[in-house]
Amino acid sequence: MIHCTRSAIALVVICLTIVGNVFAQMQPDIPQPRGPVNLRETSNLVLFIILPALVLIGYFFWRRAMKRRENKGE
Repeated sequence: MIHCTRSAIALVVICLTIVGNVFAQMQPDIPQPRGPVNLRETSNLVLFIILPALVLIGYFFWRRAMKRRENKGE
């Protein structure tokens, strides 16, 4: 019972710490984006479509290379 109570107290303290850090990171003078992303702008297209696609493709090539290296070693 005591172990459960200590775990619950620790969880509450961690959650409160995380929430405090999140609010501490918000800057009042910096404008926050509102509304949907306009993909007709080149910078948004590159940032939200092309770069994630390149990272995903690179990950699959890297994973395939790692599997080939493992198979060569066996």
